[in-house]
Amino acid sequence: MNKTYLLTIPIVLLLSACGSKVANSAENMAQPMIYQESYDGDRAVTPMPLTLHSTIPKRMVTTRADISVEVDDIKDAKKQLLSLVESFSGHIENARLSEGGYYHASIKVPSDKLMPTLEAIDKLGDKISQSINRRDITKSFINMQERLKNLKLFRDKMKSLLSQTTKIKEILQVERELNRVQTEIDMIESQMKNMKGSVDMSPIEVSLKEKTVYGPLGYVGNGLWWVVKKLFVIK
Repeated sequence: MNKTYLLTIPIVLLLSACGSKVANSAENMAQPMIYQESYDGDRAVTPMPLTLHSTIPKRMVTTRADISVEVDDIKDAKKQLLSLVESFSGHIENARLSEGGYYHASIKVPSDKLMPTLEAIDKLGDKISQSINRRDITKSFINMQERLKNLKLFRDKMKSLLSQTTKIKEILQVERELNRVQTEIDMIESQMKNMKGSVDMSPIEVSLKEKTVYGPLGYVGNGLWWVVKKLFVIK
């Protein structure tokens, strides 16, 4: 049996062990929480939770919103929007002012200030529409956390194996595997950082539209158009 084959065996065993830990972790997460009722004579005592995990992680929920508001003056509303975003410790990521009295901004504010921010934007004019979307990413985050823990364990084992290896070919083989694992660790850590950021800060897509002000003939024309339209469509 050559050295290369002997080196491959511990690598495969390490990979299998890490994969087994991830699978067991996912299986435990899928199991429900069990409650045991206890009684003192005829009187029920508070249920005692028998959890399958020693600790229950805080729920990680991302929240994003969209809001459209019709305003009297688009430039004045833009200034007010910038001011209120700063007052709520937020920032504008990108914005554009279009011809015809339209202004769109992508902003981010601390998640706990999302609702007050929406209420303040609503006061800039007449709200046209608003939507709020929430997504629970707790399970995905825990999966990544477990995967990261096992990858780091595997990396440490590989480093220990590298310190015991003397053959150049074997050293190169272990180093390639170490580089691959480290790349995956860096990628998962980056993803987890982004997930935490998406929980802490909530994006809001803001659309402001300047109200149309009709002149005398404009009101007449608009009224005639309404009458003509009703001749063909009632609702």
